[in-house]
Amino acid sequence: MILNIFLILVVVNWAGAVPGCWRQNPPDRQQLQPTIFKQCLEIAKFLAKVDKTDAPVSFSRRPGIGYKVPQHWVIGTCVATLDMHSDEDEDTASFMEIAIETGTLSAACVAKPPHLGGTAVLGPKKVMNITILGLELPGNRVSLSADS
Repeated sequence: MILNIFLILVVVNWAGAVPGCWRQNPPDRQQLQPTIFKQCLEIAKFLAKVDKTDAPVSFSRRPGIGYKVPQHWVIGTCVATLDMHSDEDEDTASFMEIAIETGTLSAACVAKPPHLGGTAVLGPKKVMNITILGLELPGNRVSLSADS
């Protein structure tokens, strides 16, 4: 039931959002890797199930202030990264807000060609960002933590 509500929120949020989708680099520069919508959506679903998903959490690169970033989640070729704009920044968000933004970004920037991902700002101070990108990996890697 929670995941159905989550998917509805992603669709409603996507309807009014225009996130920053990546564009492919010119041929003479390193090419961005495409990713798969279903894999990126699995990351969003994982974030929607985090314990106390609706509780606001502080995020920062500084030790001792809430949840330490950057944090990366990887499933297959999809990488979602949560980070701050600078070392001094601190902001708050719930994991459900992060999950919805990840799903929205996936729907807007991965579901349709060129499937490269993108980035979006979140949190009340707008100093935190979620970034989705493709990763070329040998085999099929499934990891939901930076520590895995």
